[in-house]
Amino acid sequence: MTLRDIEIFVTVCELKSMSAAAKKLYMSQPAISQAISQMEGELQVRLFDRIGRNLSLTYAGEILYSYGKRILNLVREAESTLDDVKNMRMGRLRVGTSTTVGIYLLPEIIGEFRKKFSIDVYFTIGNTAEIEKLIFNNSIDLGIVEGPVHSRDIVVTPYIDDELYLVCSKSHRWAEKKSISPAEIENEDIIMREKGSGTREIFEETMARNNVRYRIKYVLNNTEAIKKAVEANIGVSVISRLAVKKEIRGGRLVKVDIENIRFERKFSIIYHKDKFKSNLFEEFIKHLYNYSIR
Repeated sequence: MTLRDIEIFVTVCELKSMSAAAKKLYMSQPAISQAISQMEGELQVRLFDRIGRNLSLTYAGEILYSYGKRILNLVREAESTLDDVKNMRMGRLRVGTSTTVGIYLLPEIIGEFRKKFSIDVYFTIGNTAEIEKLIFNNSIDLGIVEGPVHSRDIVVTPYIDDELYLVCSKSHRWAEKKSISPAEIENEDIIMREKGSGTREIFEETMARNNVRYRIKYVLNNTEAIKKAVEANIGVSVISRLAVKKEIRGGRLVKVDIENIRFERKFSIIYHKDKFKSNLFEEFIKHLYNYSIR
């Protein structure tokens, strides 16, 4: 049976007339009769008793009528739901972000977006390498990352600028300095994110480009833990300005410049080149850019 067959059968049941059903469905009466006969032949049951000009459902017909109504209602419900999705009255978006964006930026962005659209936004936090893998597995629709992306199958669109700050404790010997020379960092204990982190990759690339030697003594995969360790004067670290602006304003951490060296980067929006970009997808991208320029 096709959906059209079910629609014809249910319409005949409700109108109790093949001619009336034909008129409602813009079909000829012989076409309606043929469709019912074909259904009976395929199912090998009688659906109607034809007594004179009257049609009445058989027991098998009553069963099919019950199922038929439910099927057509489900189809209408599916069409209505998909229309809501198309017009963004409902929907689902899966976003993956690297740690800095996920903790310090994305919650506010999603909150503002949900004020405009009643949709579910699920987000996952991981390092850049992990988000790239989720894109490939189609586990997320798009990502916002802080590190370089290495696959040609992923579209990378520049988003917002960021800078990593070298920070130390207020009790560290650098706290009273405005800047240090690159040589001063060589023997310092550095607390750094794990490999695969965009922060670490930017730090290592910048130091290599400037021929600066360094020593990573502690590796932590949590930015908040790194900040606490720096506050305790266990070592120094390089952390996004988004993550340390409150601590710097509050005097718990101190920003230290390195002469002629800046750790600059750009957050990027990424998605697979073959990803279907729905209305919701495009609207969220637009929202990201509108939010970033406030």
